[in-house]
Amino acid sequence: MKILFINISDIVGGAAIAARRLGMGLEKYHNTENFFVVRSKASTDKNVFPTRESGFVQVAEKWFNIFSNLLGIQYQYLPFSPKVILQKTREIKPDIISLHNTLGGYFTTSLIRELSKEAPIVWTLHDMWAFTGNSAHTFGDVSWKEMKNSRSNTRIYPSIGINTGSMLLRQKKKIYSESDITVVTPSDWLLSLAKESPVFAGKELHHIFNGIDLDIFKPRSGEELRKSLNIPPDARVIMFSAEKLNKNPYKGGRDLIEILKIINARTEKKVHLLILGIGRLEELELFNNFTVHTTGYVRDEAKVAEYLSMADLFVYPTRADNLSNALIESVASGTPAVTFDVGGCKEIIKNDVSGCLIEPFNLEKFAGETLRLLSSDEKLKELSHKSRKFAEENFSLKSMSESYYELFEKKIRRK
Repeated sequence: MKILFINISDIVGGAAIAARRLGMGLEKYHNTENFFVVRSKASTDKNVFPTRESGFVQVAEKWFNIFSNLLGIQYQYLPFSPKVILQKTREIKPDIISLHNTLGGYFTTSLIRELSKEAPIVWTLHDMWAFTGNSAHTFGDVSWKEMKNSRSNTRIYPSIGINTGSMLLRQKKKIYSESDITVVTPSDWLLSLAKESPVFAGKELHHIFNGIDLDIFKPRSGEELRKSLNIPPDARVIMFSAEKLNKNPYKGGRDLIEILKIINARTEKKVHLLILGIGRLEELELFNNFTVHTTGYVRDEAKVAEYLSMADLFVYPTRADNLSNALIESVASGTPAVTFDVGGCKEIIKNDVSGCLIEPFNLEKFAGETLRLLSSDEKLKELSHKSRKFAEENFSLKSMSESYYELFEKKIRRK
């Protein structure tokens, strides 16, 4: 089976990581031939083709995208990348197209119709954008159910200037109805929303959990890593990660500061905070009961797994999520997590199984539950064991790969 993956990036960002893992699983368990067309290539993989190779194309298309978004004609037309995508698709001649994150100004909505003439499309949704006007997350706004303009903040990425949500939804509905697409959501939460969307009327929708390599993300000894960071063996360590710490409005970097401020005031014991991600949260340096360790962005999955195993608890005060890679990685590594009950987080974090789920956005309770768990060695060990078992039962690479392969085969046979 020859598969063409289309995504914003090959290895950077949550959607890229999930798609890459899917490709690895399909190749490992089903011997598929995988190709990737992406806006931004960061690897050296010869089967990955960027849509913007020259500096001129990158700059020109970036600014074209900015101005078209301001006018409210988001992803209606782009001068370069869609042509490259269509050309590469015709060269590769895939049996199936695995479509992922279409945001970022490299993919036009109408391209779905053209691509579906070349091969069936299975579209994995990583957020809500496909069935809203322009919102990746609507924060409770349901205007999209009635095909109306968004009442949520249209200036949050992927932003538009003029609120043309109703027009964009009508366009999406027309294009989807004329295209051979099947929709997959990694979370039940997103599936339930997609089923309520008029734009997917008559379309096949499925839920398949994202999977990870459980031989990489597994409980490990963190002794050597603790030594290298000068963390005592008996010290409490909590961990937080986000690709861009202070620029992503969804991942809760600002809430983390408030939560840690509460913890700092309630404890006299030293707590070590390990942060993975790009950027700094300067306010953390003012908390006298915290020792902060920052690593920057870590791409090596084995190293991420090692950091997770070293931590006693993963704290993740996200404000919007689909099915968080970070939470899956944490529980697979045997590190329970505390997170808000938003999006698909409750499908990963189960109370007294893989951590603690907090009502949004109760910062006091988040801090209190974090302290409660940190105070009990016995509870942390119990949750560590249960977390790993839960990950093995739900988030294996093999299980995800088999589910997608069966779906791909079915779509190819129907072609």
